[in-house]
Amino acid sequence: MQLEKFITPLLFRYHCVVVPGFGAFLSHEKGASHHEKNNSFYPPTKVLSFNGRLQVGDGILVAHIAASLSKTYEESLIILQEEVQKWTISLKEGNAIDLEGLGILENSKEGHTHFTPNHQANYLPASFGLTAVKVFPIANSLSTQESGSLEPMVFELDPSHGKNLNIGKVFLKYAAAGLIGVSSLLSVYKSYDFHLENKVTAQQEAQEIVSQKIQEATFFGNNPLSFSALEINLTKKEVVAPSFFIIAGAFRNPENASIKIADLKSKGFENASYIGANRYGLHQVSFASFITETDARVFLRDIHKNFAQDAWILMTAE
Repeated sequence: MQLEKFITPLLFRYHCVVVPGFGAFLSHEKGASHHEKNNSFYPPTKVLSFNGRLQVGDGILVAHIAASLSKTYEESLIILQEEVQKWTISLKEGNAIDLEGLGILENSKEGHTHFTPNHQANYLPASFGLTAVKVFPIANSLSTQESGSLEPMVFELDPSHGKNLNIGKVFLKYAAAGLIGVSSLLSVYKSYDFHLENKVTAQQEAQEIVSQKIQEATFFGNNPLSFSALEINLTKKEVVAPSFFIIAGAFRNPENASIKIADLKSKGFENASYIGANRYGLHQVSFASFITETDARVFLRDIHKNFAQDAWILMTAE
C-alpha cells in the first residue's frame, strides 16, 4: 500500500497530517513569489515540511483510510502501522523513501529524518489551474532599481509564451479563472469535497473542470497575445504563530490523547490538535488555538457554557 496516496488528499483540507508513530507532514501557506534567477512569478502555494516529533495521531488519517478502503478503524490502524514499520526499517537501512506527491525522506548520519519536499505539488485549493508566469524586467526599470531608487520594478510578460502557446495558455488560466465567476469556482470546490468522501480523486476532478472552462473561454481568439507592461509590488507576509491554546485534557497515555482528538473532531471541533507533552509528561490536547488572548477568552466562555467547564487557557512563551 502506498500510504502517501492517503496523505496527499488530506493536505488540501488540513495544515497537519499526522502519521501515528512516525511523524507529521505540515504545511503553511506561501504567497505568490518572484524568482529572480528564472524571471518567473509563481502562484500562492502550500510549503510542506516534516516533524518527526509529532507522532500522536489525531484520527484523521486512519479514518480517511477506513473510509477509502471500506474497513473498520481498527483494521485501518493495523494497515497503517505495518506501512510505518516498513518506512522505519527502510530508513534505518540507509534507504531514501520517495513519497509520490510529497517528497523524499532519508536519515542523516546522526539518525535524524530529513525531508526534501516536492515543490511541483501545490496543495492550496485556491491555486488550482494556476502555473508559473515567465516575465522579464524592463531595462529602464532595472536601471532604476540598481541606482537605489525605491520605485517598483516593472515587468513584461515573455512574448514567447504567446507564440509558443498560440493563445497564451499560461495567462489564459489566470484570466479564465476570474471571468468564469465565483459561482463556478465554488462548484469546483464543492465537487472536490464531495468526491473526497466518495473515493474519487478530487485533484483530477477539479483539474478536468478547470480545463474544460478554459477551453470554453474562446474570447481571446486564436492569434498570439501581446501584453502590456505589468507593474508589480512585492510584499512579504509575516506569519504569526498562535500563543493561546484552549486545553481539553492532558493524558499520561498518548493513545488516549489521540482518542480525545478524534472525539473532539467528530463533535465539530475541526481545529482540535495535539500540542505536546507538559513538564509532567502529560500529553495535552486543545480545542483550538488563537493568536490573541481576547479571541481565546471569548471561545473559552462558549466552551464553559456549552461543552466543558474544566477547559482552561494555556499561554505559551513568545
